[in-house]
Amino acid sequence: MVTQPAAIEFRFPFPRDLSPDIERAQRHSVAWAREMGLATTDAALKWLEAWNWGRLTGHCLPTARGEDLDLATDWMTWGFLYDDQFAGPLGNRPDMVARITESMIGVLYPTPNTEKRAQHAAAHGIANILERLTPKMSAPWMARFRNHLKWFFIGVLRMTTYRDRLEGIDTQTAFEIRRFDIGMDAVLDLIEVAEGVELPEALFGTRQIQTLRQGVVDIVILQNDVFSLPKDRRQQEVNVVLAIERSEGRTPEQALERAAALVEEKVQQFLSVKAEMPALYDTLGLPEHDRSHLDRYIHCLELMIHGCVYSHAECIRYSTESKHIEPIFGKGFIEDLRMDAGIEMSRALSRTKRPGPT
Repeated sequence: MVTQPAAIEFRFPFPRDLSPDIERAQRHSVAWAREMGLATTDAALKWLEAWNWGRLTGHCLPTARGEDLDLATDWMTWGFLYDDQFAGPLGNRPDMVARITESMIGVLYPTPNTEKRAQHAAAHGIANILERLTPKMSAPWMARFRNHLKWFFIGVLRMTTYRDRLEGIDTQTAFEIRRFDIGMDAVLDLIEVAEGVELPEALFGTRQIQTLRQGVVDIVILQNDVFSLPKDRRQQEVNVVLAIERSEGRTPEQALERAAALVEEKVQQFLSVKAEMPALYDTLGLPEHDRSHLDRYIHCLELMIHGCVYSHAECIRYSTESKHIEPIFGKGFIEDLRMDAGIEMSRALSRTKRPGPT
């Protein structure tokens, strides 16, 4: 397996693993993308085979097996293809992206009227994923997952509104933008699918669980932005490393050193919160089997942190070769099916009738 060199060395005190079902998942994802209309040409299908989202997902979710890994890989395939549509000309049209975003949120919360509309490939793909998840997961979990997808769509829109003012983005703002558009909250939710165990919503909302999840998201953002640096510098994307470089007046080398230090800070914070978990279990009076499930969940978070390094290093998407840096827009993926056709903004601003003055 060819690996892409990172500009900094990522070392983690966490275990790593790889699902044994990655080849099956990869075959399934390519066939699924063709069935959904996400890849519409032979060239596009060859790119999907080369990108190998099955292996990438198997690093992130190494405990996933069989159809659970298939489903997770399909979501990753869909997410990457959807996000990449906005790296080309469409990404410089926030007005159009706002309409696409409204349309995609409508797919998450369908009504009898919207269900009758002809779906474009992006909508068809995410609807299929939700349909396959529904028998597996509870209504509260599905509501949470839909909410995370909604904020991913909004995050992609927010990213497009910053493309013409990158020079003014500081490090904190870059993190805030990337936390939504990277879509990692939805990926983290898939740990529960892989494990066949759901976190109760009350427990999911504790400070400790939220801090651990945020730590994973931020560490993966830093990994992604280091590996994507050549492409993002050329395509003018929001990138935390570039924000450090520009807003803090650092050289490229100093910005990478600062990024490495941030990774270490966030790893130490993760470990500190992990050490608090037994006290939280006692406070909540959790029985032994619940403690075991939570310990396992944290273990899976650690696997994802470490596994994402290999997902980036082994994926040609992050290669520095020019042919991999070029946007995929116009190369036989979603946009060839006119993803933006017929999309209108909702009338939410005029939906509520307010009484006039008396």
